[in-house]
Amino acid sequence: MKIKRINVFLVFGMCFTINLAAQTDTTKNRIFEHKGMYNVNFMRTDLRNWTQGGESNTNASLMVREQLKIQSRKATGRHLLQLNYGLNNQLGRTTKTIDNLQYVGNFSRGGINDKKLVRLSGQVELNTQAMPGYAVEDTAKTTMISNIGSPIYAQFSLGAISNRYKSWSLYFAPLGTKTTFVLDSNIRELGAFGVDSTSSTLLQGGANATLTFNKIYWRTFKVLLRTDFFYNYFDENPALDIRGELISYYKLDKWFTVNINYQFVQDFDAFEGWQLKSVAGFGVTVTLD
Repeated sequence: MKIKRINVFLVFGMCFTINLAAQTDTTKNRIFEHKGMYNVNFMRTDLRNWTQGGESNTNASLMVREQLKIQSRKATGRHLLQLNYGLNNQLGRTTKTIDNLQYVGNFSRGGINDKKLVRLSGQVELNTQAMPGYAVEDTAKTTMISNIGSPIYAQFSLGAISNRYKSWSLYFAPLGTKTTFVLDSNIRELGAFGVDSTSSTLLQGGANATLTFNKIYWRTFKVLLRTDFFYNYFDENPALDIRGELISYYKLDKWFTVNINYQFVQDFDAFEGWQLKSVAGFGVTVTLD
């Protein structure tokens, strides 16, 4: 049996991350705390006469994460703005691997040096995407299944949160709404995201909760976790929607890091099951103090 000669096998990966350490601006009556993380991943695999399977492909992803905390004597505001976008090119086809734009604003009573365990709080959360999306089997890209503004998830809720702990917080709201907007009429005709073809919105009422965790261990290992929960009171088949992300990186030395990004979504209006995505990489980290 003749064995094919292996001419070229090349795998190239690169990850570039900039982490902005907390920048705090303190005045007599107000405190501003800013954190940022910017991450670019790139990987290229070239296979020629490779007998063990696989196809040449290119993967790239971008993450921009901005956090701002504002505290006065009587109130606290937390803002999160995050963009995730990724592409895969294989066999001449380019497909999205992730596309998400998210804003979360939480506003609560209790400000600087607040020691109370629970405070009245309100929260707004918006999720959408930036570019058109197509089904995997739609190689000609003739029918969009998602687009900018289709969908938009908007959540508003009133509940309670604790400002006492620095590393973590738990927000719970028994009164909340989740509205799904599908602005593209062609996508509405598909009956996607639980929205009827005769309407551009789906309104749901229920309970909302958000768990966040942000901590650095041994000055080298950082973990960020955010998980959102929504339970629809009025669904004929009640189910818990979950959307979360885990970001962690271990700093090997002044420049290099090992990082993991893991995302998990359970939204029964979009798909009956878990949607999972994980990215692990070795890269370069620059910290700006």
